[in-house]
Amino acid sequence: MAKNKKYNKTMHRKIDSVSSSFTEEIWKGVKILIAIAIFLGVFYLLTIYILSKDDSTSSLIDTTPSEADIQYQKILAGNSFSMSDDHYFVLYYDMSDDDIKSLYTNIVSTYEDKDDYDAIYTVDMSSSFNKKYSSDTANEDVQSIDQLKISGPTLIEFEDGEVVDYIEGEKSIQEKLA
Repeated sequence: MAKNKKYNKTMHRKIDSVSSSFTEEIWKGVKILIAIAIFLGVFYLLTIYILSKDDSTSSLIDTTPSEADIQYQKILAGNSFSMSDDHYFVLYYDMSDDDIKSLYTNIVSTYEDKDDYDAIYTVDMSSSFNKKYSSDTANEDVQSIDQLKISGPTLIEFEDGEVVDYIEGEKSIQEKLA
């Protein structure tokens, strides 16, 4: 019986140590879950704070939908010879310079205010798509797109896709479109 009491005491200690280590493991798990929950909560609140902060650029951007404005008048230089009109003009100039752009926009607007006018298209020579047609010397005898070389503000008159007149310079262009 003494042996039995000693056996019971050691078993009781083993059971106590097992149950206490089991309880410690549960507490470790709970502490880890609480730490993860706190971390995610802080991360969530930080994200909300950053996203709700008033960003000065967002107030400058107009997000209201507007009607699309299709520009039929501005074309690529490569399309100069293939427009569907029977008789039309193509005005080539550098639109990156605001003064020049304003000048030629006014010339075109004045021309289009006439009662009877032929179609006029503009080509932005500063565009990377049109750079291959830009040159130091112009080709006034151009007959196809492969021969097109523009050296400055130029107005070309087309009839049935063929060049009728080739005009260079601001004054000459104004006189032609007047």
